[in-house]
Amino acid sequence: MGIPVGQEYTLPDIGLGKIASYQRYQADSAAVIEKIKFGQAVEVSEDEAKPLSNGDFYGVAIAKNYVPEYDAEKIGEYNVNEAVPVMRQGTIVVICDEDVKSGEKAVANTATGNFLPSTTALTTKTDVIGTFKSTAQKDGLVKLEINMP
Repeated sequence: MGIPVGQEYTLPDIGLGKIASYQRYQADSAAVIEKIKFGQAVEVSEDEAKPLSNGDFYGVAIAKNYVPEYDAEKIGEYNVNEAVPVMRQGTIVVICDEDVKSGEKAVANTATGNFLPSTTALTTKTDVIGTFKSTAQKDGLVKLEINMP
């Protein structure tokens, strides 16, 4: 028996805004009108995307595979007038603003664009948008599964 090809069984890289599963996913694209960080919650209106603040949750910004240079804080982002791919269905790696457990319902934090458990006491949250598929501590990376219509 030959040696199996690694990418057929495991993901080559996992990081903020990366697709976290080989299962089917769906993404749409939109024009960026305010800088959007990889893995950030996004709202879209008239094909224009910006970080979630007061609109409806649309999806999560998928990270680029290539970036010319990260900024000083090593945060990848989409600049104004770029096209951003926004995951609508699937599993993606995001940042959680509070401790989360696998299986908990997830909401987006409209103040930061990151994600919280639905049981949070914060008032800057959306309705339930998905489920956490891994466990993480505050400010950690966690897998989020969403299924937007």
